[in-house]
This record gives sequence, C-alpha cells and structure tokens, in this order.
Amino acid sequence: MKLSALFSILTLSLFVFSCGGDDDNDDPFAGVPSSEIVDIDLRDATLSGSASSSGRGAAVGQKWWTQKVSKIDLSGECGDNESQEITDGYYYGFYPSGEYFAKSGKSGTPARVGSWQWEDDDTKDAIIISSVVFTLRGLNSDELIIASDQSQASCTVITWEQFNNPYEE
Repeated sequence: MKLSALFSILTLSLFVFSCGGDDDNDDPFAGVPSSEIVDIDLRDATLSGSASSSGRGAAVGQKWWTQKVSKIDLSGECGDNESQEITDGYYYGFYPSGEYFAKSGKSGTPARVGSWQWEDDDTKDAIIISSVVFTLRGLNSDELIIASDQSQASCTVITWEQFNNPYEE
C-alpha cells in the first residue's frame, strides 16, 4: 500500500511540474503588440514600396512609415524592470537598396540612419537593422511592428518599434 501511495504522489508531482507555468517564459515578446503579417511574397512591397529588396523589382514608390512608439524594456543587471517609451514623430523608410532613412515630417529631407536586410530571404520573418535582429510582429498595409531580444550576462533588453500611417512618394 505504501508503495502505491508513493507512486501516486510521484506521478501527481511530475504532472504538476510538467504543466507548470513555463509557457510565458518561452515568448520574450509576450508584452509586445502583434498584428497581421502579409504573405512572404508581399513583404518587400509592403515594407519598402518595392517588390524586391534587391531593388530590381517593380517600384511602387518609396514607402514611409510614421513612428507610433519605440519602447525599451530593461531587466536584470541593466535595469530592474525599467521601461522607456519614445515617440519622436519621424517618418522612416526602408529603401529597397538596404538603406534605412528617417525624416522629420512628410516634406523633410531624408537622412540615412543605418542599413537593413532580411535575416533570411526565404522566410522574411525578421530584419536586421544595423546588426540587430528584429522579429516581425506585424507587417501589413497599415502597420509595422518589429521587436528584438538582446541579452548579455544577466542583462536583458527587449526593444520594439511600432509604425503606422504609411504613405508612398
């Protein structure tokens, strides 16, 4: 009798621990908004306004995105649950050539702020901006959401950008 009782407790314990709340820790972007992501063959045109990131595709016009929010969440030794939110009101353009530009207002002069590329041309589920990998959380005709998870030692930084109100020129 004692052996079967011990076995029952052990089985119940294994079940409880295997079903424990580990689900939230798997997604580093649990607090980042998400939205629809267009099909792979539409991602170049949706992001930049060109049908190909190589610049050889059918040009539709350069697409400019309004920055809605830029957020940084720090945890660990770099800032215990510290959060910073920035909204600069700039427009950002992902040029098909791989350059990343910003301008103040629709009539502002574009200034190069870095470079970008797809992390993987086959999946197009993340972009690299100035050596940082940003996972797509949303990319459609109305919205772009990208997020990165950067960790070093016991410092974790989750950054995300949300853009909307795109226009083409």
